Amino acid sequence: MNGFPASQSPIATSGSLHGPRRRRPHRKTKTGCTECRRRRVKCDEQKPSCRACVRRAVPCKYASEYRAITDAAGDVSPGLPLTPDTATSPLPHEPGTQQETSARSPRGLPTPSDAPCCARPCAFSVDDLALLHHWTWSTSLSICRESSCADIWQRVFPEVGLRHPFVFHAILSLAALHLVHSHGTRDGGQYVAEAAKHHNEGLRGFRQSLANITEANSEALFVWSLLNMIYVFGVFSRRGVGSGDDCSSPPRHLHKDLVLGIEWIPMIRGIEAVLYPTHHHLRLGRMNRILSLGNWDDLEPGPAVESQGPDGHLCATRKTWENSSDAETYDQALRILRKCRMFIQQFETMDAATLADWGYNRAWSGPLMFVHFAPQSYFTLLHQRQPPALVLFAYFGTLLHGIGSFWFMEGLGEEIVKVVADLLGSYWRPWISWPIEYVGLD
Repeated sequence: MNGFPASQSPIATSGSLHGPRRRRPHRKTKTGCTECRRRRVKCDEQKPSCRACVRRAVPCKYASEYRAITDAAGDVSPGLPLTPDTATSPLPHEPGTQQETSARSPRGLPTPSDAPCCARPCAFSVDDLALLHHWTWSTSLSICRESSCADIWQRVFPEVGLRHPFVFHAILSLAALHLVHSHGTRDGGQYVAEAAKHHNEGLRGFRQSLANITEANSEALFVWSLLNMIYVFGVFSRRGVGSGDDCSSPPRHLHKDLVLGIEWIPMIRGIEAVLYPTHHHLRLGRMNRILSLGNWDDLEPGPAVESQGPDGHLCATRKTWENSSDAETYDQALRILRKCRMFIQQFETMDAATLADWGYNRAWSGPLMFVHFAPQSYFTLLHQRQPPALVLFAYFGTLLHGIGSFWFMEGLGEEIVKVVADLLGSYWRPWISWPIEYVGLD
């Protein structure tokens, strides 16, 4: 003790000449980001992310953005049952910590249209918590079967959802849809409405965030796009993909357009527009394992030579467009399709250590990269139902058939070949005889 009253302490009295020299008082701020305040370091208060958080590659959040959530939580009367209309959560998760927090998706709470998505109050029910539990211990593992990437799906995606409710809606919608697949439409029908409701809520938030793509929301936009792609495939599979016994199945003429990708092909190709502005930022972050394409750029198929085997049958399709004015487009699509086959086949002889480092992409990227890298002019010809384009698409169907063990892809490859065979008729059937045999339609 120095004997000074608190009000006259040399530390408290800037003009005092008594006592030892003191250090100049540190100017504190109460408006810095929560991460800098937690670490007790000075924050430059830049938005959406301060320099310290950018340098440390951690999420940057300001307390004022959380206040909207906690204020909304304070409006709930104590003792009310936990229902979608009355239960809210202040989302106590703080960016940059390892705190585990249960979160649920927003439902029907009015918020200003210009409020940050991560600051909107969230209401969630026991049913939503049950869906989150199913996501963690079942759905996420059914999507990602590789232990090296399971943590991203089980833990990181929900963490992103805590800050961006539209991502959380996507997680819950996919968990509900997985329950529909697990129990069947009759026994799991109660989850159909839940899946659609959460998907629509998530889509609304995604569209609002898409108007301003930044590094701060880039992870959320990418995660939602990825989950939405799986959801669309899952809904399509739930419709039976040709089973004809589901009342939600579209009319047959529309069904063919859906199988040929009139909706899901533009959706997959559109992910590039979401990624492009912040792609470098995402590649340097925790999504790198999902974004990696491995040795895709190093693969190059040899000359197209007719022979026995899948590649030989595929190369033989060149005869269907040898006199076409669109031959260059078809040649480019053929090259990408052959490259996809090379990408997939390499895993059959790859050693276990390399496979372990590859991540989930070895199961998915091969087929879906055809949609991403094939020229747009090819897909225009496909939707015009030009025979050579349909022939190539039947071979693409065999690639999807190879990942048909995933519940959200079940039956799609077979249905593509079936629809193509129906559209082409008997004249073109010899050109797709191998795909027909491969998916078991003979």
